[in-house]
Amino acid sequence: RPPFHSAAPSASAPSSSACAPDSHGGGWSARRPLAQAPLHRRPAGLLPAASLFLLLLLLLPLSLLLLASAGPPRGPSLASPRPLSRASARRRPVPRPRSAGVKAAVAAAPSRPVAVVGANGRTGRLCVEELVKLGIPVKALTRTGEFKGDESPLITPASGDVTSRSTLKEALSGCRAVIFAAAYSRDAGTKPSEVDFQGMVNTAEVAKELSLDRVVAVTSGAVTRPYSPVGLLLNTIGKGVLLEKRRAEDRTRQILKGSACTYTIIRPGGLRDTPPLGPGKIELNQGDTVVGSVSRADVAAAAAAAAVAPGTIGSATTFEMYAIDKDQELGPRPLMPWYALPTGYESSGDSWTEAFRSLESDENFSPRGFY
Repeated sequence: RPPFHSAAPSASAPSSSACAPDSHGGGWSARRPLAQAPLHRRPAGLLPAASLFLLLLLLLPLSLLLLASAGPPRGPSLASPRPLSRASARRRPVPRPRSAGVKAAVAAAPSRPVAVVGANGRTGRLCVEELVKLGIPVKALTRTGEFKGDESPLITPASGDVTSRSTLKEALSGCRAVIFAAAYSRDAGTKPSEVDFQGMVNTAEVAKELSLDRVVAVTSGAVTRPYSPVGLLLNTIGKGVLLEKRRAEDRTRQILKGSACTYTIIRPGGLRDTPPLGPGKIELNQGDTVVGSVSRADVAAAAAAAAVAPGTIGSATTFEMYAIDKDQELGPRPLMPWYALPTGYESSGDSWTEAFRSLESDENFSPRGFY
């Protein structure tokens, strides 16, 4: 074709006002026919379509990776129109021969005492009482060495300051297990970092050194969820107490891993000073996604049962506990809106030993779904 500047306009050429792009890019002019439009221009819509195709290619592998890592959710979504009932959704344990329970294990076990750290606290004092009911000798450890609970021939008061390893070592010597029920106190002028963290770590280290059978630690629900409403509240009014309890849990697992001394970590819901309901009306759970209320007496009974549980029942295990009785004001509910109920990790039984059997060990526990 002849150069543009040498071509004469043809009478049959299209209207110049509809075919030639303006040199300023602001419309169309008669300076260039449509046939002479630059070849580097792509048809409109080709670039967006190609970009969309490339974007889909990039997002597809990422979506598959996320789905594979999440796995199938355990339990229905909170948005399910017909959620399963709690009774039908509760995971049923594999049938095992029924054991004679905690009392039979106590009768067959040696008469070494179980120590209770923080025995003058409200939960610690109830732990002492539960052990006495089971006929187990108890060392009631307090900072001053004075026990303020009821007297019993099975109770031996002793001094055991959790901030001092030397006093703990002397107090725990000769014991079979220890229940850590201590917590910081504003009245005593202690801090969460001193008692809830370092005190629990000292107890675990001494228990490992003395080759005790088990450490039972009472911490708190929502301990791994500081961003939840419950976590925000407790950390604000409690000077970061849940953060210290979480650190203590992690450190305790590290200390006792692979040693002769095992552990059981109990995370109760909101503690209430009410009569116990018993294991049949208490639900255990795992994953720290559910919150509820529970009697201190039930927590103490579970801690005492875990301290003398036979074999590996409830060992190397962390679980939450709350009441499922319909008369309770604060029933179980998800810590955050996106947590599913039921979780698939619910466990209960006619005895604490039976409830412990269905729990996953921390090593085998692997939460699925969106946590």
